[in-house]
Amino acid sequence: MLKFYGTFIKYYHEVIYICIGIFVLLINFTFIEPALPLLAPIVNVIGGLIVVIPPILIFYREYTRKKEIEQQFIIFIRDLTDSIDSGMTLPMALEHCSKRDYLALSPYVNELASQVNWGIPFKKALQNFTKKIGSKTITRAVNTIIEAYKVGGKISDTLNAIGTSLITIERIKRERTASVRGQIATTYLIFFVFIFILVVLQIFLIPALTPQKEIPGVALGESTAMPTEIFTESFIRFIFIQGFFSGLVTGKMAEGSLIAGIKHSILFIIIGYTIFSLTSQFQIQLF
Repeated sequence: MLKFYGTFIKYYHEVIYICIGIFVLLINFTFIEPALPLLAPIVNVIGGLIVVIPPILIFYREYTRKKEIEQQFIIFIRDLTDSIDSGMTLPMALEHCSKRDYLALSPYVNELASQVNWGIPFKKALQNFTKKIGSKTITRAVNTIIEAYKVGGKISDTLNAIGTSLITIERIKRERTASVRGQIATTYLIFFVFIFILVVLQIFLIPALTPQKEIPGVALGESTAMPTEIFTESFIRFIFIQGFFSGLVTGKMAEGSLIAGIKHSILFIIIGYTIFSLTSQFQIQLF
């Protein structure tokens, strides 16, 4: 019970936004859609955004924060190596680095330097450092530093090797992002072609499959008419599924992370749903 309460407090604002978004959607389905069907898709988008955007922003903000910390950690390792090579002891080097600005990493560096100055063992301070950051890349690097420190190796050599490997990894990530730009553009093009096909089906083909008048010699009842609502609902589901997974694939290709693809998923779903919902208000009878 306490764990549930703590989780609720942690995500209090997100729960409030979700409740507001659901309330907007209920109002739309109950009152707006029957009275103003043309306005209903826009309200749906607004309500969906209120429900989805806050949790997504939390995950993506955490992702960008960790990404910035990993980039600044490379600079921190380089500065720490230079300080030790200049003749400083490890506590002095940490104290010197704590006076520099490492953006999102600065609070953790300051805490690490303070713990070492207070007499906390270097191994324990580094473990606390990685636990609070929560980055797998930094955890692996720090574990290497701890092992080298335990066996009595030259810490500056270890730091220099780790810094070099992190720089190499970062360069490979940038090269991968640059190499898949064409594939990302292709993914966007395929999605918009998909939306175009659904719009054409909804505007031209579906009305043609729905009889508008009686055919001589054939008695048409309500059961023989093609329910266009079924097609519309199915197409909307297709848009959500295609947009969500296309965005995840795009993020995985571009940045190597599914969380990074969430922004693409949101963009796909919003644009696709808006275009389809607005254009589906107009149907053209070909036959």
